[in-house]
Amino acid sequence: MESNLYKERTEKLVEVLKIKGIDGFIFSVSVNMYYFTGFYDFQSERLMVFFVPYEGDPIFLVPHLHYNQICATTWLKIENVYSWFDEEDPFEKLASIIKEKKLSNSKIAIDDTFRGDFLLALQENLPRVKFVSGGKLIGALRRVKSNYEKDIMMYLGNIHDKVLKKAISAIQVGVSELKIAHAIIDTFKELGAICAGLIPIVASGPNSAQPHYRATEKVIADGESVVIEFDGIWKYYRSDMTRTVFVGNPPEEYLKVYNIVRKAQEIGVQSVKPGRTCEEIDQIVRKVIEDEGYGQYFIHRTGHGIGLEVHEEPYIIEGNKLVLEPGMTFSIEPGIYIPGKYGVRIEDCVIVTEKGSESFTHLTHDLITR
Repeated sequence: MESNLYKERTEKLVEVLKIKGIDGFIFSVSVNMYYFTGFYDFQSERLMVFFVPYEGDPIFLVPHLHYNQICATTWLKIENVYSWFDEEDPFEKLASIIKEKKLSNSKIAIDDTFRGDFLLALQENLPRVKFVSGGKLIGALRRVKSNYEKDIMMYLGNIHDKVLKKAISAIQVGVSELKIAHAIIDTFKELGAICAGLIPIVASGPNSAQPHYRATEKVIADGESVVIEFDGIWKYYRSDMTRTVFVGNPPEEYLKVYNIVRKAQEIGVQSVKPGRTCEEIDQIVRKVIEDEGYGQYFIHRTGHGIGLEVHEEPYIIEGNKLVLEPGMTFSIEPGIYIPGKYGVRIEDCVIVTEKGSESFTHLTHDLITR
């Protein structure tokens, strides 16, 4: 089933290339390569590319040590998998393949993750080829998720709920942010998933006013806000989640701020439906916070798309007039950050449905105190 899925995605890409008047697309090792082939690895100094021409069969050019693996794990025919040895020049070899396909004077899109030194070497070998950025083409294909992708991300959302419950139970006076971060990492492993990044966000006290702060040895004290955010990975897909906890008895001002963020987040999720634009959702969420006089403390966009990457299209931000469609997935994560004092953020990821949206995560939005 999965091999057919990757082939069908590649066929859709070919249709887009023909419409856009682009003669081919070159992918480096990335989640985009995985999206079309089912193969994923980490980028290295060795050139590995998946080349999709607008006409004819796609090809893989890989270091020879990957040859058998690519033949066994991707949907490509063996005759369309080429390899190169370490003593060879892979850029000359790729250029010769492109020339054989009569594309030495053409327009070829490049994956946005393609290394700059690789592109320069390729340009030297193909001086008449016009290379263009292909990021927007791929973003448009990836931003609407299939039922297969939805099921993976929903399952991962369920894992996130369990991980966050465990993290919250570890919060207490005298415990370091880093210890809670390790609890998050370990719980993901226990549940068969991976915590993305080296260190998740566990931000206590004044640190909680820094949206992308990472856990340190700082010890949690009484009377502090604690923002916890992490994204996990399962079957290469991502989800994202944030909750804010208070240690001790929250003062009135904090309760007011927390409830404003909660209201903005919940109204944001309720406002998601096909036909609305990304910009409209951002405006709706932002207005709730601005009307309460805290607009200057909401210092980032309302949300970001999520899928094979934790940040991808569509972005829920002022100026983005992209119309929402069923299958789009993104976060709704307003926050208020008061420098030197505290921050509050609540986040769930959602998928657009035919009539509204469905959340991946369901842990309570009620203020949890420890």
